[in-house]
Amino acid sequence: MSQNQNENGAESGSSTSDGYRRLRIASIDAVSRERLLAEAFEAGAGGAEDLETGADASRRFEAWVYLPTDEAEAIRAGLLAAAGETDVIGSIESLPEIDWSEAWKAGLDALRVSERLVVRPPFVAFELEPGQREIVIDPGQAFGTGAHASTALCLEWIDELVSGAAAGAPGLPSVDRMLDVGTGSGVLALAAVALGCPQAVGFDLDPVAIEAAEVAARDNGLADRVELFVGPIDDVPEARGDGQGGVGFPLVVANLLKREMLPIATALADRLGANGRLVLAGLLEEDAEEVLARFAQEGLREVGRRARPDATGVWIAPCLARV
Repeated sequence: MSQNQNENGAESGSSTSDGYRRLRIASIDAVSRERLLAEAFEAGAGGAEDLETGADASRRFEAWVYLPTDEAEAIRAGLLAAAGETDVIGSIESLPEIDWSEAWKAGLDALRVSERLVVRPPFVAFELEPGQREIVIDPGQAFGTGAHASTALCLEWIDELVSGAAAGAPGLPSVDRMLDVGTGSGVLALAAVALGCPQAVGFDLDPVAIEAAEVAARDNGLADRVELFVGPIDDVPEARGDGQGGVGFPLVVANLLKREMLPIATALADRLGANGRLVLAGLLEEDAEEVLARFAQEGLREVGRRARPDATGVWIAPCLARV
């Protein structure tokens, strides 16, 4: 999952039609569209809007990609270089006359994860149930407000695993630490500690994401229980063989695109505690066979799965444990 993508489309904040342009991309399948979107965000795109159908039924997976005006040509050139034979990259267009300072908020709402947890943007009110906790996330440049299916699936797993372990559910490890791989806005780490996990560690390669996550941790009064840093997974001590007495994390969550996840499969497994659970997300249903086979090489097998469909396809979040 691109860690800089705003889940609701165009970048939030003060984006205007003067500062942004857009172009249309089209692919023959959902995976190709996700790959192009990931390329666009890595190159500096500010947001995207999925389009369920196109005029050409053979290329029905489309999206508008929103580009900073001064970077639009360079981003389009990168997309053209990355596009496959069946992909279509449109021309750069001006944005329609819309009040983007308000329009980007459309469709964003509170996410009721369970009777224990709600995630909401600050401009959406929600009446909490007795005992229910909330995480307030400002949907800015960092990915992860809970609106995307993959983030929602992660939140559901965290709720089940952290709350279940705290309640003494048989078979679940005691979740006293949680590792959030590619933390984005920090919402997953914050959710874990809000639900009772004493400590969470989150990291990301993007310093902008970590800045946003640190602000969110402070705003939610959880900064003292969340450790955040910019860097790779190699900067997290391993659970075995590190010579530093690392014992691993009882819960590791990785909400990443498949192409980001597979190269660090060994590193993910090495950070997982002996009886821990690894939650994988950012995956479509068709990714399952390849991803699960790779983690089986690390001695991990699927012990549960959550799924949620959207216009892109069926997103999945398998939960893995050691064989």
